[in-house]
Amino acid sequence: MKKVLLTIDGITSDQKVFHYAISLCKRISAELSIFQVIRPQYYRKYIKKIRKNAMIAQKVLESTMAAAAFAEAGEHETALDLMAEGSEQVEHLLKESEKAGVHCRFSIRSGNPEKEIVDYVNDHRDVILTIYDASGDSGTADIFEKKTTLANIKRSLSVPVVTVHS
Repeated sequence: MKKVLLTIDGITSDQKVFHYAISLCKRISAELSIFQVIRPQYYRKYIKKIRKNAMIAQKVLESTMAAAAFAEAGEHETALDLMAEGSEQVEHLLKESEKAGVHCRFSIRSGNPEKEIVDYVNDHRDVILTIYDASGDSGTADIFEKKTTLANIKRSLSVPVVTVHS
């Protein structure tokens, strides 16, 4: 089955972007894959933002940061377990997509969005369109950095990229 990829560059997705992705998937009978990329250089800023917003998101980031630390130390199994825990924390937030009749999957990675998103699409050949959501972390990456990231992603991807302005 064809899939639409919603990529989140940061901690949170904009609700408008999420609803756009759900609506598009319903119209074209596609599944939704949500792929969250957390930039390691912004961990401290993410933690400050998360503490102000939601405990669930804090658990996701803490799991991701711990996973990265374990992976660097060679404890890959522990890292995978922590990433899975982070994914489980967020998955229950996606029940809205299931209510709309759109099957949804979630995955998360720590790294550079330009590389991680391109690798994801190359590994998942059933992705027909990518929606890039950089709106979730205003204040972490500046506008120039986000535009540069988007341009590089568009240049490297084999599928169309859509951005939604909220």
